[in-house]
Amino acid sequence: MKKKEIQLKKAKILKNLKKTYCRIMPSKTHGVGVFAIRDIPKNTDPFHGANSPRWIKFKTSELKGMDPEITKMIDDFWVIEKDQTVLIPENGLNGMDIDSFLNHSKKPNLQTNDNGINFMTKRKIEKGEELTADYGIYDHKYRKRGK
Repeated sequence: MKKKEIQLKKAKILKNLKKTYCRIMPSKTHGVGVFAIRDIPKNTDPFHGANSPRWIKFKTSELKGMDPEITKMIDDFWVIEKDQTVLIPENGLNGMDIDSFLNHSKKPNLQTNDNGINFMTKRKIEKGEELTADYGIYDHKYRKRGK
């Protein structure tokens, strides 16, 4: 790679680092969660620059024979639709982004309008605050559980 190309890539990385808002930490809500490392303004994508993987639709029947721990993780992290299909990123579980670790809240500070793939802050989020989403917005089985 030429020196100029490296400088341009470094400039892009530095610009993206300035839009880093979150980290994964232990959560009092559930296991681990996503927390603000600095204040996040209202109407901000806290995961700016995260990979936008290509999602592939599977029938759950196509996953039969997988290790039970893998199918449990698929159920834990992604939505199995009423028609028994699930969208899985082309990198599978190894390609999960930080937003996969959001915990549920009935009073979330994030919103989504597209099946839980992209999030925006509903209000200013303070440094140290856990970011949450309402799973029931995009996960029918979660609504059914009444949580």
